[in-house]
Amino acid sequence: MNDNLVNDIDNARKLNRVACEDIDEGNLDSAEEKLTEAIRLAPKLAEPYTNLGVLRCWDGEFDAAIELHERAKELAPNLSAPHTNLGVVYAWQGELYTAKESLKKALQIKPDSAEARTNLGFVYICRGDLDAAIASTQDAICIGDGGEARQNLGLIYTWQGRFAEAMGCYEIALDTDPSLAEPHNNIGLTLLLQGDIEIATIAFNTSISKGGGEEPYSNLGLIYTWQGEIEKAFATHQEAFDMAPDSPEVRVNFGLTYILNGDLDEAKDMFEGALQSDSDSAEAYTNLGVVHYYQDRLSDAISSFNKAKYLAEARNNLGVVYYQQGKLDAAVAEFKTAIEFDELEEAEGNLKAVISNEELELEMTPIGVPIGVPAVWCEIVK
Repeated sequence: MNDNLVNDIDNARKLNRVACEDIDEGNLDSAEEKLTEAIRLAPKLAEPYTNLGVLRCWDGEFDAAIELHERAKELAPNLSAPHTNLGVVYAWQGELYTAKESLKKALQIKPDSAEARTNLGFVYICRGDLDAAIASTQDAICIGDGGEARQNLGLIYTWQGRFAEAMGCYEIALDTDPSLAEPHNNIGLTLLLQGDIEIATIAFNTSISKGGGEEPYSNLGLIYTWQGEIEKAFATHQEAFDMAPDSPEVRVNFGLTYILNGDLDEAKDMFEGALQSDSDSAEAYTNLGVVHYYQDRLSDAISSFNKAKYLAEARNNLGVVYYQQGKLDAAVAEFKTAIEFDELEEAEGNLKAVISNEELELEMTPIGVPIGVPAVWCEIVK
């Protein structure tokens, strides 16, 4: 190996190390320049490829990220990071089986990779396998959590109603890495589920200020919608929609605001778009059914509510439709089912009105989707 080549490799490694420091400090443009130069100087050095792939992934350039990580795999088959980082790309694209296999390969190479175990937990969260998610996430915490694993455990606890434990996890996550935006969103979600709207609003705004993405905007938009601040709700939902126009949750929440503002055609477009992204979205079907109901398409409303299956709001709304059709026994059964599923207050009021034969307009229940954010942890290699 000649001296010039040795110098180029040495300089490329130095550039890669400094780029990693830039990434830690959030100087991503500077890091990209250094990694690109490192690849030019030493095209057979694996680390700059996978590190640059991480930046491409963060920018949403998934094809470019995959190409870079695959090149790193070819150059260094026993390096775990490209497998871990490919798992992140595939998980973000919804290719959960491929993501899982890539992360398992990373763990074969490096069993003590906290990053791979955190991301495997993320995959299990996305698949709805919360027991496996907890196990993998706790393994990551034992190995050495960068904050993301603790945050994900907190989110699971939030979904399970274990609010105090969830808040403790978020606090530790932020102590571990104060730059994280996602725990603030999830703190807001936890507070929102407990009815503390004022502090939840502060948490969502904090997440937004830290670059938390579309989720805190959508959650904040929901609060404004519920508070009747429709102009602010539209502006906030538009921010979320501009960031993630294909997100079914963002579309459902934006569509809810359209319903409450009486803009039914716009709401219908939002819910149909949500179903293109997630054909099983019970919330989208429920709200689409509400639109059909208000536009006097009762058979379409019934079909939409039935597709929502076990969502309490859908069963309540189906009861309202049956009542309008004079099917009182069927209406009562649906209201009781909604109460059984979720002790839904609107269903209790509707049931009371029907049983007592009160002359009241029964209450439809469109629904919003407060969004929690699980996190991934890419492996940067110095």
